[in-house]
Amino acid sequence: MSNLEKYKNAFVEGLEVDLNEVEGLSMEKCDKWDSIGQMSLIAVLEDAFEIELEPEEVMAFTSYEAGMEILKNHQIEL
Repeated sequence: MSNLEKYKNAFVEGLEVDLNEVEGLSMEKCDKWDSIGQMSLIAVLEDAFEIELEPEEVMAFTSYEAGMEILKNHQIEL
């Protein structure tokens, strides 16, 4: 499984959304992306990529695109 597939699947698992809804997703566009959904998404991502996000990174992770940038800072290419 590629890193991009892992990334997309984290949204499916963490936020319980369909795979075709993942790209372009943001907190504002997803009712399930509340504080509980955020922590679930982060937990899945941390497990999938074997990283630990800093609290400020968790707070900045508000969209699909923002998450890509955060993972890039951890040298994870999507």
